[in-house]
Amino acid sequence: MRRWPAALVLVLLLAGCGGGDTGTTVLPAWEAPSPTASAPLTVKEAKGRYLAIVAPYNTALEELEEALSARRPWQTVRKLAGTVATTSAAHAEQLRATDWPAATQAPVAALLKENDVALRHWKLAAEAGSAAALMREIRAAAAHDGGTQADKVRRSLGLPVYKDS
Repeated sequence: MRRWPAALVLVLLLAGCGGGDTGTTVLPAWEAPSPTASAPLTVKEAKGRYLAIVAPYNTALEELEEALSARRPWQTVRKLAGTVATTSAAHAEQLRATDWPAATQAPVAALLKENDVALRHWKLAAEAGSAAALMREIRAAAAHDGGTQADKVRRSLGLPVYKDS
């Protein structure tokens, strides 16, 4: 229910009922309510949020790995590296924007640091001009895959850790 129109009418009426002052009445400027700090997610909420955030990145990475295993043309792999870069940037932004439970904040911060390094290489892979440059950047990105950090995030949320295949 909106009460501000009624309050505005009341202010205007009171301002008009003033004494002999014939000057203009200056109303106080409207200020937006101050934002309240949001509470961190519960562990249960954070589990679902984390899984939803990383799903597109994990899918893009799996597609790239499948293309590499199938020995697809390097131009195809380059395009998939671009998708990995895009989804990596998006999931990093979402991870940063989420108010994680206290026990998850440090592991997420560590994961984001590693992701930032890998992201630079994913972007370079997406722009590679040769198969050799592409593979060099993919290897560099893989060296900063964040697996150890992601496992710490998953443990802090009570999720199973990744298993090497």
